[in-house]
Amino acid sequence: MRQSIKLLLIALFLISSMGLLAQQASNDILAVEVLSSRDAAIAGEVLDVALVIDIDHPWHVYAPMGNDEFTLPIQATLHREGQAFTVGDWQYPKAQMIAVAGVKEPAAVYGDRIVLRTGLAVENGVTEALILKGEVFFQACDDAQCLIPSTVDFTFSLPVVNKSSDSNIINSDVFSTAQTQEQEQELAEDQDDKEISGIVDEYGMILTFVIIFFGGLALNLTPCVYPLIPITISFFGGTDAGKGHTFWMALAYVLGIAVTYSILGVVAALGGGLFGALLTNPIVLIGIAVILIGLSLSMFGVYEFRLPTGLMTAASQSKAGIFGSFFMGLTLGIVAAPCVGPFVIGLLTYVAAQQSVVLGFTMFFTLAMGLGLPYLFLAMYSSKLASMPRSGTWMIGVRVIFGLVLIAMAIYFLMPLLGDDANLVMALFLMGSGIYLIMFDRSAEDNVSFSRIKQAIAIILIIIGTWMGIPEPEYGRAGIVWEYPTSQTELDQLLLSDKPIMIDVFAEWCIPCKEMDKFTFPEANVVKLSKSFIAIKIDMTRQNGEFEQGFLSRFSIKGVPTYIFLKNGEELTPLRSTGFENAENFIKRMKRAL
Repeated sequence: MRQSIKLLLIALFLISSMGLLAQQASNDILAVEVLSSRDAAIAGEVLDVALVIDIDHPWHVYAPMGNDEFTLPIQATLHREGQAFTVGDWQYPKAQMIAVAGVKEPAAVYGDRIVLRTGLAVENGVTEALILKGEVFFQACDDAQCLIPSTVDFTFSLPVVNKSSDSNIINSDVFSTAQTQEQEQELAEDQDDKEISGIVDEYGMILTFVIIFFGGLALNLTPCVYPLIPITISFFGGTDAGKGHTFWMALAYVLGIAVTYSILGVVAALGGGLFGALLTNPIVLIGIAVILIGLSLSMFGVYEFRLPTGLMTAASQSKAGIFGSFFMGLTLGIVAAPCVGPFVIGLLTYVAAQQSVVLGFTMFFTLAMGLGLPYLFLAMYSSKLASMPRSGTWMIGVRVIFGLVLIAMAIYFLMPLLGDDANLVMALFLMGSGIYLIMFDRSAEDNVSFSRIKQAIAIILIIIGTWMGIPEPEYGRAGIVWEYPTSQTELDQLLLSDKPIMIDVFAEWCIPCKEMDKFTFPEANVVKLSKSFIAIKIDMTRQNGEFEQGFLSRFSIKGVPTYIFLKNGEELTPLRSTGFENAENFIKRMKRAL
């Protein structure tokens, strides 16, 4: 009996000794270092904390996103122990997939060095130093064996201050490069959505053209193409052509838009220029405005005076014909050019990479036909106005309203040249148009129904003009503090900052840019997060200077607005975006950049 007890004690001793040896061996395999993003936590704010884990070669540990129930994933734990902070979820990096004996599917593992991150939300009023205690649970394996699961304890002390000026950013190399798997996957999906090459590989060229067509159709939801609506109505609303002839005129109009848009897209893609930058040329803007004013004069019946302008004469002679419609479409294709989104940027990049003019033209032509499809039906609908009750004074009243719309669109195109007075000029014109319709226009006085409609339109114009004439608040003073570099030296100085960089590439002729300035950038949470960045605005209204051309080339800018985020001088490429973005989505990008 005593002999049996002795053997049992010896066995227990050997087992415990082996466990201790295995524990010691595991601790030698994995080392943990605790790092913080600042040298002192700030009361009331969030602090980033990272565990830098070194795994001795050739050992590996299993990742928490594994697909096998038999593996034991690495797990980090941080204890609060009554301290005044809360701990966020641990963020794990992307794992390596390897084949493991006994497991059917590849296993997700980590080797060498990994970084786990979390956030500490420090409560207000905390003055004592934070004592961070925790452990990392893991099981080390190699190609032949797995050791007994083990833990490594860690302890870290961090002072707490009340002002951000008393806390400095440290370990930026770790916190700028440690991407979580979730972030990487989400951002990679965002980026894949922009790659036309991925669509071609997955769906083939024929289906790609179908997708591009519907992408063009979706461009009608962007604000740059809104001006095409009143112009189309005005252009076709006064025609007396038959149904069949009107269809061919409308088709020619859409083809004109498509041809111009396609040429602009191919030139921008293959030439590396800014898409839509043609609208920075005053000659182009003035030319479009002259055509629109010429068409408006035809609405007012002025052409009988034979104005000595060749362009107006050509427009007036061909307005009722197919060539006139095509010519108008060629001109107005420029309107849609500034509107670029992620899909168009991806198409531009793909065309530039293929360096095929034929492929580039056909792709952009398909895109533009999708863009112009609604205007085919809009033109047909607008022409129905001519077949409504034929009261001479009634039709004169309609043409007067269309003429005012065309003049308003001419002013719209001239707004980039009017500078700070642009809104005021448009506001005065709209209010003046409303007053003219009420007090001076005598058309259709014998038609009570139309007179009421005209008065309602006049009141709306006066209200819109009054609203536009109200000075907008200076968001820049109470909102984001932007830097406006105008030379490479100034930009390089800003890029040397230790803080993350946020760049807004804009132009005065860009409507989505103005929407961002009015709706997204003034939002309280956007302004709050912007204080963690160096916020830079790059003006591409006149993009012919050496600095602007250099910036376009350096960052491969294809359209505006474009938003760029950088850390330590390197762009966070998946975070780049184009077009209007609401505050909620833009905040997500800002948080990812931080």
